[in-house]
Amino acid sequence: MGSVLYDFSGERFVVTGASSGMGRKVAEELAAAGAMVLAIARREERLQELKNEYPEHIITAPVDVCDTKGMTETISSFVGSYGKIAGAVHAAGIFSSTPLRNYDESEARKIMDISFWSGIRFIQLVNKKKNAMDGCSSILFSSVTATIGEKSNFAYSSAKLAIQGAVRSIAKEIYTRGNRINTVSPGWVNTELTRKEYESSLVNKKFYDWHLLGIGEPEDVTGMVLFLLSERARWITGTNIVVDGGYLLGGV
Repeated sequence: MGSVLYDFSGERFVVTGASSGMGRKVAEELAAAGAMVLAIARREERLQELKNEYPEHIITAPVDVCDTKGMTETISSFVGSYGKIAGAVHAAGIFSSTPLRNYDESEARKIMDISFWSGIRFIQLVNKKKNAMDGCSSILFSSVTATIGEKSNFAYSSAKLAIQGAVRSIAKEIYTRGNRINTVSPGWVNTELTRKEYESSLVNKKFYDWHLLGIGEPEDVTGMVLFLLSERARWITGTNIVVDGGYLLGGV
């Protein structure tokens, strides 16, 4: 976790997309900092691996984030057993190229459903007074693609841009209890998802050179997530934080 350490002892958090990538790293770092974490994802075996690492701090739930009833029941049960939530992170998402000339509409809709619509329903759930403490902090993962509009990725770029717009609006609804909501936009981070894209040769090799500080690792991004979940970020809401290794500067 580096030289900056957080103490989330006695606090409770919910993380979606917790079986891999940045969602898993967020769950791990929260657990290591003493939090009780509800880790949600579809792959039960990967969740079990996570729980084995932090048996006293991880509660797993193999639920599809698009399953509204399942998500509602899972979060309600967690709150009933452990107490109200101090923060939530929506890291669930999928990536698939959608070139205009021959995109798969069902896949494009799936990208939007998981990244955007399930995120909105998740935020609605965790910010209910019965589920969240006053001052609850919510984080949704956006992407630098929302800013730059990556070629052949209109569905992913649109979903991530929609998240930013929604967060700015939602911040104006939930502030009365001190609740906060923000997005984090990573650049290209070395995860299972991005490795698959690289191996399929769908990524322009020059793309990597545009990250002035090199390709990121999950912990390069999760530090910002933990900061936004902490009390040190209590005066930050409705904004997007870019963590991209210099990618949006456009290379040299």
